[in-house]
Formats: sequence, structure tokens, C-alpha cells
Amino acid sequence: MVAAAPNAGKSMFALIYAIKAQVPTLFFSADTDTATVMIRAAAHLSGHSQMAVEQNIEKRANYYDAHLVKTSHIQWVFDSSPSLDDIEMEIKAYFELYGIAPQLIIIDNLMNVAAETDNEWAGLRAIMMELHDMARKTEACVLVLHHVSEQSEYGSPMMPPPRRAIHGKVSQLPALILTLGYDPTGLLRVAAVKNRFGQHFADASSWASLFVDFASCQIGDDDAQGRAYLRANTESSVYG
Repeated sequence: MVAAAPNAGKSMFALIYAIKAQVPTLFFSADTDTATVMIRAAAHLSGHSQMAVEQNIEKRANYYDAHLVKTSHIQWVFDSSPSLDDIEMEIKAYFELYGIAPQLIIIDNLMNVAAETDNEWAGLRAIMMELHDMARKTEACVLVLHHVSEQSEYGSPMMPPPRRAIHGKVSQLPALILTLGYDPTGLLRVAAVKNRFGQHFADASSWASLFVDFASCQIGDDDAQGRAYLRANTESSVYG
């Protein structure tokens, strides 16, 4: 699970992860529409800003085809409110089409999955149980994006929130939970608040800092080399 406040970079984080993983992927993008995903992917792969991508596509629709071919390992589902049955059917269809199960399944995000109960929190927990079972059956990495509470008691939104801030008390099942905090200076702070196989801090008191450029959808190491690399790949690539 990757959890964060709205506009902290969850969807972009998952998109870049899926592109870089280069494994058979089934991506349920319920929270982000087709055009936005395409623009973000093109920006990340080309180094152009999202604004430049839009301008270039208006001039020539296939401008980024050579870049977007690098996302051919990702099968997209843009249903805005999929049910668990819909997700299961898409996985079965993927297997029928490709002869293998996806190795990575991304759900963006948990709140968009249609629950079978009127009780919101009970519905979320039921969905998480089904996704946990799905991960075992398919042996895929199931990555779920989710929201956290924005109450001031959980600290500044620039810092990763603690595990207790996750909506719906659904932290029991994921093997790994990361929370994100976005600092407008260009930092994305990532904290492991649960990790069955390694060190973690439930209060998010320890985190890793990544350099982030939302305009061109880039995430890299927060050091001089990492920043220099990303800036070189973005500034030298800007069209026009």
C-alpha cells in the first residue's frame, strides 16, 4: 500500500513504478483518466513538462508514440468504479489474452473500488481481504493506493503521515505500507510505516527523501548527482 494525502503524488509514484518495473502489469486507473495518464507517462519518458506534452500532442497526435511504446507492458483499465468482480474478470481476461497472470497489479485507488456494503470502513476492509487473497492466488505484487487523514494531529502534510492516519483501519493485511509527504521545495518523503520483512517505523519518524519534479513527472535520488541527472534529462529534452 502507498498512502498519502490528496495531491501528494500517489498516482505519479505508482505510474513511474509501473513504467520502471518493466514487468507484465495490470493497472486499474480509476482515479485518473486516460488523457492525464498518457500525458504523465509521455512527460516522464520524454523529460518534457506536461504542458509541453499537451502542446506537442495538439500539433501532432502521434508525437510521443516512440516514448509511449515503453509502456506496452502495461494493460490499462479506466473503469472509474470497478467492483471486485470487475477486477477478477479483468485478471482472468489478462490471463486469457497473454497466457500468464500479471506480475504487478495496481489499484488507483482503494476508495474507488465499489464496496458491497453501506458501511464504508467495513467495505474497505472487505476489499482489502479480497485483494490479499488475489495476491496469493496470482502471486502478483498487488499495489494499492489509499488516502490518509488530513487532520492536523498527524503533523505537517509535507511529512509522511504515521500508520494510524490511514483511512479505514486497513493496515492489517498489506505486507508493506509506504506513506508519502510532499515538500514544495521539490522533495518527496517516503516512510515505511509497516514492513513485515524489514525495518519500519509506524510513526513515520524515519523516511527517505527523493527529488521530485511534478511538472515533468520525474522522481530520483535526492543528492547532487540525482538532481543533476534529472535536470539534464528534462531541460535538454524540452521541445521548442
